[in-house]
Amino acid sequence: MSDDRVKIEKLSSFIKQSKKILLSTHINPDGDGIGSGLALVNKLTKMGKKVDFINRDPLPVIYKFLPASSMVKNSKKITGKYDLAIVLECPELERNGNIVDYTRHAKVTVNIDHHLGNTMYGDLNIVDPTAAAVGEQLYRIMKELCWEIDRDVATCIYTAIVTDTGSFMYSNTTPEVHIIASELIKAGADPQYISSQVYASTEEAVKLLTQMLSKLKVEGRIGYSYLTKKMFRNTGALESETDNFINSIRAIKTVETAMLFKETGPSSVKVSFRSKGTADVNLIARRFKGGGHKHAAGAVINLPIKSAMKTVLSEVRKYYRLKRTK
Repeated sequence: MSDDRVKIEKLSSFIKQSKKILLSTHINPDGDGIGSGLALVNKLTKMGKKVDFINRDPLPVIYKFLPASSMVKNSKKITGKYDLAIVLECPELERNGNIVDYTRHAKVTVNIDHHLGNTMYGDLNIVDPTAAAVGEQLYRIMKELCWEIDRDVATCIYTAIVTDTGSFMYSNTTPEVHIIASELIKAGADPQYISSQVYASTEEAVKLLTQMLSKLKVEGRIGYSYLTKKMFRNTGALESETDNFINSIRAIKTVETAMLFKETGPSSVKVSFRSKGTADVNLIARRFKGGGHKHAAGAVINLPIKSAMKTVLSEVRKYYRLKRTK
């Protein structure tokens, strides 16, 4: 029996033995974390399990269309007792926001992730850096266990995959990803409807995007812009509506590495990185205690926005100087 099969059988055993299950994903949850979590919510509740899906940060509004999204809760600290905790897309526990002490509040912790450098903190670690998304991993797990994938589950997993592959435009889009997507469509996922929800914009978000683009700077293969708290206040847009803004920078033909700086407080900035070609933004993000994937990563900088931009840009320029010498 393969190692993957052994791990999946262990996961199945843990689920069967559990009555109360906690699900959680990373801070600032994205489509993969939310879609994967809700796929499990829909599946596990139909199996008669008591399921809590709790994250540190609120559900982004663009994912409210997903089946069972009303069950997603946010909390700064979880104190309940669980038979099983399944942590999704968190390469290290800190990425979850430290909202729960898994050693005290869960009998067993399962870590399901597709990031390089995962710290393997779970009692069971199902980690596959070759997977395009945790949604892809869950699809394989469910197929291996002969679980039915109904319309609701298919919709959630398709959302997880379509968002983490950038609508199948990123380099993690493999032939297997397209095969899985086709199977999810057969199971009831509606690509047109899902894309219309995930990539829809409000008037406020468009006004904010316009302001962001007016601040755009391009330096050779580097493109970047920023969003301040004042820009959010002036437009009325929500932070959760800006997830796809960076793709407007990345789409510039000459830009290999795109960055978007979001002011979250007087001395706190969230920076998102996207790249194409050979640029590895995960390496850059890790210099600021962040992380992610080769072509998509992020970090939080505890500096005022101007200082944060100056600091990060210095590292990115250094990265490109080193690239040229190799």
